[in-house]
Amino acid sequence: MPGPDGSQPAEPVGTPARLTLWQAVRQSWLIHPDWTVADHLAWLDDEAYDTGTLSRDPAEVVGRWLAEHSCTATLSAPVDDARVYVVAGGDMVAVFDHPDSAGIQHAVMEAAGLDASVYTLSATQWETVVPLARTGNPRLVISDTRTAPHREPS
Repeated sequence: MPGPDGSQPAEPVGTPARLTLWQAVRQSWLIHPDWTVADHLAWLDDEAYDTGTLSRDPAEVVGRWLAEHSCTATLSAPVDDARVYVVAGGDMVAVFDHPDSAGIQHAVMEAAGLDASVYTLSATQWETVVPLARTGNPRLVISDTRTAPHREPS
């Protein structure tokens, strides 16, 4: 923020809002698509989410949500292809090789008011998607933080 001595950091506004139960389930599902219902419930419990507020058995409700939101479209990729975690919001895409880093970026973007999404792809799938994304949105900023030697600078 501009000040009498030039630019200086703004005063913090407060802590970011906590995700709702369903936002938390969605985030954990996007970052960990291989988790079971029990894994999601354990994570929710560890994060102090109250699944007791659900109208039915939490395992049934979360399991149904996960089944309804499972991705059905797949792209072919080699079995040993590395996972890529993509966080997209606004005109920005951040690419990570670790799910926790993607989760942190997602939380930051959501706290900043962006409607952000997390996608898990293989490296081969990501390389297929990049040209399509750039064609559809030439202003797209892609920040690729992966350490893999084959990645291109954005």
